[in-house]
Amino acid sequence: MSSDCTSKYVPANGLRFHYLDWGAHDSPPLVLLHGVGQTCHTWDLFAAAMAPHFHVMAFDQRGHGDSDWAPDRDYSRASMVNDLAAFTTAAGLDSFFLIGMSMGGMNSMMFTSQHLQRVRSLVVVDIGPRIERAGTSHIRDFMSNNREFSDLDEAAAVIHKFNPRRPLETIRNFTCVYNLKQLPGGKWTWKYDSWFASGHRHANPQAMHDQLAAAAREIRCPTLLVRGAQSDVLSLEGAREFQQLIPGSAFALVEGAGHSVMGDNPAGFEAAVRGFYTQQGWLPR
Repeated sequence: MSSDCTSKYVPANGLRFHYLDWGAHDSPPLVLLHGVGQTCHTWDLFAAAMAPHFHVMAFDQRGHGDSDWAPDRDYSRASMVNDLAAFTTAAGLDSFFLIGMSMGGMNSMMFTSQHLQRVRSLVVVDIGPRIERAGTSHIRDFMSNNREFSDLDEAAAVIHKFNPRRPLETIRNFTCVYNLKQLPGGKWTWKYDSWFASGHRHANPQAMHDQLAAAAREIRCPTLLVRGAQSDVLSLEGAREFQQLIPGSAFALVEGAGHSVMGDNPAGFEAAVRGFYTQQGWLPR
């Protein structure tokens, strides 16, 4: 992690949220939302690349990373969207650029549809109203079946088997360090509430689809959808539906990446977003 990044905390909605702060505070603000089971460190490489142009803030959503877990296990979409509203208000952001991946992408879509004047542009990473069940089942099975590890080397091997697109060394020294915590008995476990590994999420896929589709129809700001070419969560058909719901939205396909695009191919993801921002006039050509 770059020395130009600062780790901070802010109270919002009765919880304490951890976030990473990059770049000059007088630059346009860019807020980043990670996916389920991840942390704000998901964005480290991308945030460092954007820091010369934006004031970048990546925060751990409730129940993840170093933010508080919800005592009542309220991890509803509505509460997470309210967290984003409270977090950005506490940070003094009247309007900002927004990027969300997977769960963070869903939350970003819902927030944008409800706060049309606050989001200057939206980037959604590998998610949409239509989600492939095979992909979500793959993630859920991994999360529910791999709860504890004897050490970080074991954890790295298990994660690498799940997603071999990333070098084992990167997983060991980055993913494991930031996404795991040591238990009193010496074993290691994830930094997210085990609720997210249960079957509660996506309990009604059709209802979730309809909710997200309705939200997408309301979005008016410049929007980019980024899909990993090897994703099993967002299909090309799902991407086409997304673009039909948001007329004029842009689309980028990142080769060599699955669902977690910015981790699988950091350079490809940065190029996709940088190209979109440049085309919109927010970055210099």
